[in-house]
Amino acid sequence: MGSERGLTLIEVLVAMLVLSFGILGVLQTTLVAARLERRSEAVTAATFLAQERIERIGALGWEGATAGLAVAPLPAEIGGGPLPSEEVARPGARYLLVYEREPAPADPPLCTVRCYWGEAQGRLDARSVVRLSLRRRR
Repeated sequence: MGSERGLTLIEVLVAMLVLSFGILGVLQTTLVAARLERRSEAVTAATFLAQERIERIGALGWEGATAGLAVAPLPAEIGGGPLPSEEVARPGARYLLVYEREPAPADPPLCTVRCYWGEAQGRLDARSVVRLSLRRRR
């Protein structure tokens, strides 16, 4: 009986423990990659929306590009006074585009579009923002 070869219970348990740590590491990496992919998609969409609005300001001028936009106080989580803004909903996310312009003495004025994003039903995050500016000649 002493010559029989095989794995002891301890060896099997140690092998299972090592294997489980490896599997947990792979799962954690997959979860982090999925979270980063969602954030990357949101940043890309926000940048696209802000770029589109900046190009509109460049083509139509401030008055033409902001005509018809609601001027309302911004949500508490991003603060600020009443500014022209618009909300855009996309699957799984919502975006708030806020338009700002330097006061009149600046020539040409600096026009800025900030695009905040958050989950579709969630709050906006002041740290999740894309900001693009344009100094446009009249």
